[in-house]
Amino acid sequence: MSRRFTFGQRTSVFGRAPFAPLAVAAVLALVTANVALADKRYVWIDNDGTVRVTREDPMGGRTVQTITVPDDISWQHAPDMLAEKPDSHKLSSQELFKLAARSVYWIESRSQDYGNAPRTVYGSAVAISDELALTNCHVVGGGKAALRLGSGKTEATTEVELVAANYDADRCILKVAGMKLLPVVGIRLMSTLEVGEGVYAIGNPQGLQRSLSEGLISGIRDDPDGRLVQTTAPISPGSSGGGLFDTRGNLVGITALTLTNSQNLNFAVPAEDFWK
Repeated sequence: MSRRFTFGQRTSVFGRAPFAPLAVAAVLALVTANVALADKRYVWIDNDGTVRVTREDPMGGRTVQTITVPDDISWQHAPDMLAEKPDSHKLSSQELFKLAARSVYWIESRSQDYGNAPRTVYGSAVAISDELALTNCHVVGGGKAALRLGSGKTEATTEVELVAANYDADRCILKVAGMKLLPVVGIRLMSTLEVGEGVYAIGNPQGLQRSLSEGLISGIRDDPDGRLVQTTAPISPGSSGGGLFDTRGNLVGITALTLTNSQNLNFAVPAEDFWK
């Protein structure tokens, strides 16, 4: 059975600007990275009005745009994965936010897609070292993009290098210059997660920087098409690339998508999968 949240055919693209239904990540052209372009994708709208990005032409007389995505970029000098913070005591939501929110940053991509006027895409990223951050590839930008990554309202840097990318799995790693990032306290392995435990999402939905939402892990989807952590923690456009944290402040996953025409079916890419 085909799942509508299959990688490369996702039903919601949270990095795109509101009211721009065809403004999906097209070509990852970064200000300091020369990325070889390869591989075609088809962009189209299904019967529910949802943007789809697929390897196959949907046919059937649909209006289709074609985009080019980069070859995978392997992570040549990946740091060791941060050890999980031990289960000493459960943090309050206030303590959790103070601990985890400092590691969540905003990404702003100014780009031009399909010959339209330049637009701004807003998303999130989570620091794992003083110079590296995890995000979803679809928030990095489309067309000829100029990226900014920052904290609060400060324009901290315009120098962003793409050091690893897997477009189909929606996993991108950025290296920044001009500022020192504050990394998360630890990374939680997917095998240790339990359905029903509490989690928090922190991101920049609709440009509202470092917003906090609370929920539960409602499913652990270890499928051949891709691993996902399902959660009831609300996420919205701009949340993509943000963090899903456990009650100790460990990074569980990178919030990526929701299932359309449903309620509280939200998903994150497991944080550990970025090291694959």
